[in-house]
Amino acid sequence: MTSSGNDVFAEPMPEPMPETFLENYFDDLRELKAAGHLPSNFEEVMSYSVYSLRGSTIGAHKSIVLSPDDQHFFSIELGFTETVEDGVIKKRIYPATKKIDAKYKKNLVKHGNLKASTATLLAKGVATMRKFGTYFKYCNNCQNYCNYYLEVIGLGKTSHITDAQKIALGSLVLLITALLVKSSLKSIVKK
Repeated sequence: MTSSGNDVFAEPMPEPMPETFLENYFDDLRELKAAGHLPSNFEEVMSYSVYSLRGSTIGAHKSIVLSPDDQHFFSIELGFTETVEDGVIKKRIYPATKKIDAKYKKNLVKHGNLKASTATLLAKGVATMRKFGTYFKYCNNCQNYCNYYLEVIGLGKTSHITDAQKIALGSLVLLITALLVKSSLKSIVKK
């Protein structure tokens, strides 16, 4: 399983989902729990701070980060896995949960607080991914996934636009500017 940094395309999670599809994810959760990086009781309702974390470059990976105590952090994010189906290797989106080192706290963007069980938050992450559809780095990517997840957990629409939206807006601004300059030049030349 990999995070979504350099991948351009991945198919959605399979429907119907084979029972074994999420085995590696459950193994990862058990390891994180055993190492103390996830709360010991997944069913206990707790207060969580909800953040996002992303790199500083266009196209950088983005994750949702949860913390029950603002000292221990773990992510809910979009990753990938390869499956063999009918003899064909397919890249599919796949849930990922990782320990996030507290040293990254200064890079986190807070979206709010909520009360929920760890199991509910993880299940909503998988459910969001099941509805997510096909991953395409330039228009349906990890940034979109994070925005959808924030809506699903009740923190509403975010004010953060995705890189694809920034590029589209930038292109529109350039086009408008070019048209205005062209129009201005025409009026200067006519005089």
